[in-house]
Amino acid sequence: MGQFRLLSFSTNLYNLKSDAFYLDWDECKQLMQNMKSWREVNELLILSIPERTEIIYHSEVDLEDKIFDALSDCKKIGLPLKSEFQQTSDEEKLLVYLSELCFGVQASNYGTTPLFPSFIQAYELASQNEMVGEYLGQWWENLISTNKLIKKHVDYQLPNFSITYTVSDLVTDLSKKLKTPKIAIMGFNSLSKRIFKNLTCKGFKNITIVDKSIAPFSSLSKAELNNFIFEPISEVENVIKDNDILISTLEDAQQSLQLSYFQKDFNTMKILIDLSIKSNLTSILNKISQVIPFNLTDIYKIIEQKMEINKKWMRKAKPIISEKNLEFFQWIDTKKSQEMVTVANELLGESIHKNQYSKVLISEEPYSNLEIDDNRINTLLLKKSIAKIKSNTQYKDIINYNKMVNDFYQYN
Repeated sequence: MGQFRLLSFSTNLYNLKSDAFYLDWDECKQLMQNMKSWREVNELLILSIPERTEIIYHSEVDLEDKIFDALSDCKKIGLPLKSEFQQTSDEEKLLVYLSELCFGVQASNYGTTPLFPSFIQAYELASQNEMVGEYLGQWWENLISTNKLIKKHVDYQLPNFSITYTVSDLVTDLSKKLKTPKIAIMGFNSLSKRIFKNLTCKGFKNITIVDKSIAPFSSLSKAELNNFIFEPISEVENVIKDNDILISTLEDAQQSLQLSYFQKDFNTMKILIDLSIKSNLTSILNKISQVIPFNLTDIYKIIEQKMEINKKWMRKAKPIISEKNLEFFQWIDTKKSQEMVTVANELLGESIHKNQYSKVLISEEPYSNLEIDDNRINTLLLKKSIAKIKSNTQYKDIINYNKMVNDFYQYN
C-alpha cells in the first residue's frame, strides 16, 4: 500500500530581481526518469511552471530528501533552499489543493490562474513514462469529469489575474487598433521575461528588448532567441522613436526614460505601459498628447474588473469541484479500507475460536471465557483489532475505520 505525497514550491510572482525556479521540459523528463528507477515510488506526476513546481508521488515512505537531491542533479544553478519546499503527506489536504490549482479556485474570493493545460502536459509525461497507476489514473479521471461538469453547468472560462498575463492581454487588445504595431520591452528581468514569453506564445514577433547587457537572454529557448532584437540601454531614445507599444520594467524608469524622449513629433501614437513600482512617469506623460500611458495602478484596475466577473463563475464552479473531490475521497477511502480489511483478515484468522485475535490484540484476550456467537461482541473485537492496526499505520488521513468494520462483515 501507499499514499499520495506532495513536494511543492511556489515562487513570488512579483519578484523583479531574480528568475523564478522551475524545471523546463527536458529537466522534468530527467527528473521523471530518475525517480522512475526508485523502488519506493509507485506513481508520479511532475508539474513545473515559472509560478510553481508540484511533485506528486504515491509511495509508502516520505522521499523529500531524496527528491531534493534529484532536483539538485537536474537544476545545478538556481535551486532554492530545501527549506523553501513544502512537503505534504495529508492526502485529502494535498488533493484539494491540487484540484483548486487545476481549476483556478484556490483563492476564496476571486480565484487564481487555472492550470488545467499544465496538468494535462504533466499527466501525459507521467503516462509516457508508465508512472500512472490505479490511484493516479483514478484521480486523473476525476479531474477530467470535473472539467466536463464545469463546462456543462457553468460558463467556463480560464481567467488569469497575474500582471504578466494582464499586460499581454492588454497589448493584444491594443494591437488590434494599430496596424502591425512594433513592440519594445525596456528592461529584461523576471517580470518582463514572462511578458515576453506570453507575447511570443500569442504570435508576436521581432520584439525589441532593451537592457544593460545581453547576459539575461541565455535562459531563453531557441525559438525565443530568434524572436527579439537586442538594443543596449544607451539606445533607449531611438527605441522609443521606432516602436509603438513600449513596456517598461526598469526600476530606475524616471532616470532611464527622460521626459524629452517623449516630447517629439512622432508619426504614430506611442503607448507606454510602465510597470516600475516607484515611478510617477505616467502622470507626467498624461500631459503629452501623443503618448497614452498605463501604470501598475491601471493594470490592477483591469485585474480587479476580471476578478469581479470571475466571482459569479467561482460561486458556481467551487461546489462542483468540492462535490467531485468528495467522490474521489470516497473511492480512495473504499479502496484503502478494502486493502486494510484484507490485512485484518490475515491477522484475525479464519476462526475466532482458535484465538487468532492474539496476533493483533497483544493485550489479554477479551471475552476468552465467553461463547462468542454474538455479532456485537465480534464487532467489538474487530474494532479493537482495527484500533491496533490504526495506531501502527501511516494511513490515517482518509481511511474511515468505522466503514472498514462494516466492510469486514459485508465481505465475510
